[in-house]
This record gives sequence, structure tokens and C-alpha cells, in this order.
Amino acid sequence: MVTLKGIRGKNIHMPVPCVLAVGKFESIHLGHRALINEMVRLAKGAGLASAVVVFKPHPSRVLYDSAYKLLLTDCERAHLVAGLGVDYLLEYPFDESFAAISPFQFCRMLYEDLQGRYIIVGEGYRFGHKRAGTADTLRQTAMTYGAQVYEVAPVGVTDKTSTSVIRGLLSENKLAEAEHLLGYSFFIMGEVTPGQRLGRTIGFPTLNIYPSDEKFLLTDGVYASRTLLDGREYMGITNIGLRPTVSGVDAPRSVETHLLDYTCVGGEELYGKHIRTHFLRFIRPEQRFDSIDALKSQIHKDCNSIMGNEEA
Repeated sequence: MVTLKGIRGKNIHMPVPCVLAVGKFESIHLGHRALINEMVRLAKGAGLASAVVVFKPHPSRVLYDSAYKLLLTDCERAHLVAGLGVDYLLEYPFDESFAAISPFQFCRMLYEDLQGRYIIVGEGYRFGHKRAGTADTLRQTAMTYGAQVYEVAPVGVTDKTSTSVIRGLLSENKLAEAEHLLGYSFFIMGEVTPGQRLGRTIGFPTLNIYPSDEKFLLTDGVYASRTLLDGREYMGITNIGLRPTVSGVDAPRSVETHLLDYTCVGGEELYGKHIRTHFLRFIRPEQRFDSIDALKSQIHKDCNSIMGNEEA
């Protein structure tokens, strides 16, 4: 299995010639995956390394909206990219000065610093100051370096396959429709962190993640979920929100998952473990209950709903 190597910095120099895929790659949706798969195929055929080029912060956070939430954290994106068999993930710091570089400077970076022998971009890709650079710009510069440029039009991907459309679907809890465009169910990765330890006292111990402020989250509520823990998948029930029944007004937003078929001895043995939770179906909005007993009763109903036994 290929081990993804990450390189970050303003002056990245690739140690070997490679095939480069360049783009924002915010969600690694089906269009992105088709482009990256083509890069990996070409790299293997040419006996070269494969490398995905990305930027951080996301350009939208720098140029348009500093509060822009990302569908994938760095760790989550690296997980998906690694799963596609990529050798390198190259991350450039993005700021206004980087946004102002000329298309020629950008091309020189790809061909000289990164040793790009083949460049793979999506249809309509633009780059450089005022987005003046195009695939034709890349091709014209490539002639100087004996490189080639491929503009990929993914087969079977519709106009709806865009990160902005997917964000809208997720915001409306249309999880199945979003999954159809992503090629995977939306998920969060994180470290299990101690919470209030209330869940175990009422029979529903939870694995708690406190996500980064930059992470896009689904609307507050309860979801059917699937969690990967120690190499095994468990069905579960996940709450996103502020836990209004048991937390104060200043409580941080959390993602809490109760595994339906996992026996937890005490809970402490799971602290510090890294998990991945996929969201499968919206069940209900988060709400405040009058008592812990009322909360416990509702959680029972939620669990039964997930197990296909709503009347139990």
C-alpha cells in the first residue's frame, strides 16, 4: 500500500520528477476523484511519482470569507487522497501575495520546483493573478520544459458535481444526495476526548469529538452513523450540537457518538483514540428535554429507529 508523504511550505522542491494534479480539492468529490485517478494511472504508466497540489488556508477564506467552513480538515483530505494511491500531498500556504503571483510564476513553480512532467487539471481551471492563467497557459509554458498538460473532463460527472452544490445538500440534510456526488458518506475524523461522562451513567456512553472551528458541520441534531474504531466499523447514533439538556450556554459544539454494538468497559480506555464517523441519515433536530429521564427515553427511541425497530 502506498504511504502518502506530506510536504508543506512556501518553497517546496520535489525530490523526484512527477505527475501533478492541481486544484482546490476541497471535498474530493467524484470529479476530483476522477482527476486524481487519471493522475495516478498516468504516473504508474510513466514510472513517475504522483503528487496532489493544494493550498492552505483555502483560497475562499483568504479572498472572500474568513469564516468559510471547510468540508474536509487537513487530516480528512489526506485520508481520502491516500486512499486513491497518491504518493505526495503538497500544501502551499495561501495568502494575498501568493494570489498575486503571475501565471508564468505559477507555471515555473510547477515545472521547475515541483519537477512536473505531466500536469493534470480539471476543465476550465484558472490560476494566477486575477485568475488569468488557463490550461492553454500551462501548455504554452510546458513546451519549454518538455512537459505535457492534460485537461480532464470526468466521465459521468454532472454539472451538479461541485463543492458548492454538495455543501447545500449537506446543509439541508440531504445526505444520500450528497453521498451520490461525493462518492462517500460525509464524515468527521478526530480524537476521542473526555466530556461530562454523563452518557455512561444513563446507559449511553459516547465518543466525543470537539471539531475545529474551521470544520463544516451538519445542522445540529441526531443522526444515524457508522464509526470506524480500531479497524472495525460500528453502527451508532451521533448528536451534533450543544447538548442543551445537560450543558450550559457556553458549552462548545461537539460531535458525540454512541456505538450500538460496542461494549465499553469504562470509557477511559478509548480517550486519545482516533475515530472516523460517517453520517448516514438525519433522525431529528437537537432539543432540550425537561429531565434526564426524558432524554434517556428519547435516546432509546432514536436507537430503535436506527435498528429498524421504531415501535420498540
